[in-house]
Amino acid sequence: MMSNDYPSDKIIDSVQMIVDSIKQRMKGRKSSLVVAIDGGSGAGKSVLSAKVADIIKATVIQCDDFFNIKIPDADWDTFSVEKKCRLCIDFERLSNEALLPLLAWKVARYYPFYYLSGNNSSIKEIVKEPSKVIMLDGIYSSYWLDHWVDLKVLVNVPSDVRYKRHNLREGTDDTDWHLRWDSVEDYYFSTLRPMDTFDLIVENE
Repeated sequence: MMSNDYPSDKIIDSVQMIVDSIKQRMKGRKSSLVVAIDGGSGAGKSVLSAKVADIIKATVIQCDDFFNIKIPDADWDTFSVEKKCRLCIDFERLSNEALLPLLAWKVARYYPFYYLSGNNSSIKEIVKEPSKVIMLDGIYSSYWLDHWVDLKVLVNVPSDVRYKRHNLREGTDDTDWHLRWDSVEDYYFSTLRPMDTFDLIVENE
């Protein structure tokens, strides 16, 4: 999760907009509401998701936990931007191990990708309790899981601000990552999920 170093008024306004939209859609609803918090890397999705979840007692699924570790870097670099966009998160595993159990009002249990990679066997199993609101925190979540999502939220932040936040979070300029993924994110938000396809757009500069 990114550090909370953004202007507090922006966060407060954005959080309140998301909370209000969720409450509106929850009126008279019996099943869980699925909310996708989408946006480019470094947009502050995790910060907003955590704050909203604290207010409405939502269950948050970190989509990055389901990064597709089965595909090596050399293979990623041969894929088209559409294929990278479609495969980078293992949405089938996310659905089967996290989202569907929660929607069935069952406890979800799963391991994050870095445990499955074998790089850190000390990582514990993640356990998520069902709730009336399930939040998907991650880029691409509002598109590839569209058939489950009830509210699509875009965290809209200029690319230069996002790059700075991303690099500060990683502690490096992350050149290889940007070369591999910047064009994928651009494609996603220009072609697959442009701004006018979201239900709600919030700012987080």
